[in-house]
Formats: sequence, structure tokens, C-alpha cells
Amino acid sequence: MSTIARAQLASFAALLLLCAAIGVGHATAFQALRFEERLERAVDVFVGRVTSVSSERRDDDPWTVVSIAVDEWVLYDSTVTETGPFDVDLAFLGGSATGTAPRQVAGFPVFAVGDRVLVASYGADSTAASPLVGVTQGLWREANGVWRDDDDQALAIDATGRVQLARDGDPEIVWLPALRTLLRELRGTP
Repeated sequence: MSTIARAQLASFAALLLLCAAIGVGHATAFQALRFEERLERAVDVFVGRVTSVSSERRDDDPWTVVSIAVDEWVLYDSTVTETGPFDVDLAFLGGSATGTAPRQVAGFPVFAVGDRVLVASYGADSTAASPLVGVTQGLWREANGVWRDDDDQALAIDATGRVQLARDGDPEIVWLPALRTLLRELRGTP
């Protein structure tokens, strides 16, 4: 092996060691949940509008706090209902806050003020890195009257009148009552 080849090999090995020493890998992996499973695991389910997105320091980590003005409650504190708090704050690990290193968590949703959302969460008091059921699977966004999750599946009504995920969506006025009915069935309440 030539001197140049040995030097290149040594440089490459040193670079690999340096990357291993300073590199920190982050991965977000989660189990894919059926629509009904998302609802079964939820503590809260509501429709609302994002009113603010801010960051704060908790311990030594940055957290992004998403404030949502609730328009419609479907499930509050594991009970099918139409009432609950007017505002909900959900905290997600990541972002940038004074006194912490910025952190981006791959796969977490990004929110913008004005977004209209349907949320299935573990509750506002959740201490999980993401309060959404299934990390991101408990989130649907409204665009042009259709509500879609991050996998581009829309809320729709099937031939029997049950809410489901489909390629094409139905209006909120149609799927919202069906969602309440489905939650009552899943939770065993009439």
C-alpha cells in the first residue's frame, strides 16, 4: 500500500472516530396504530385552532408549547363529552429555549398559528416527549374542508355511517357526530 493510500486510510479512520465521539444519533420510531386504536388510547379528543407556538426550558431541555383554542370537545379526561376547557396547551420535546441547546426531534409535527386541528392526546398533563397518541398519529389538520393526518389519510364516513380514514374526506359536520358515536362504542357508553 502506498504512503498516500495509508495516509488517506488513516485520515478516514480518524474521521470515523471523531464522528463516533461527537455524533449523537436521534431516532423517532413508533408503532402504526389503527384509527380505532388511536381513539382507544386517547385521554382527550378535540377540535381547535392553534393560537400560539412558543418555547420554554424544562430542566435542561427545550420544549415547544402549542396553545390551542378548543372549538369542540369530543372526549375530555377519558369521558365522551361536549364540554371541557376553552384552551389547551400541549408540550412537545424540542425547539430552542434560552439556556439550552436547540433540539429538533425528527418526525414531530410542526404547528403554525391559525392551524385548525383535530387532536387525540394523552392529555394536557402528559409528560411524554409528544402528547399526541402514537407520537403524531393523533393529529389531523383541516385544509379546504378536508381533515388529513400526516399519512394523508382523510376523515370520512363509510357506507354504514361510521367514521374511518380514507383517501377522500367528508366535511366536519358529517364526521364529527360519527366520531362521538364511535368513541361511545369504544368506551362502552350508550
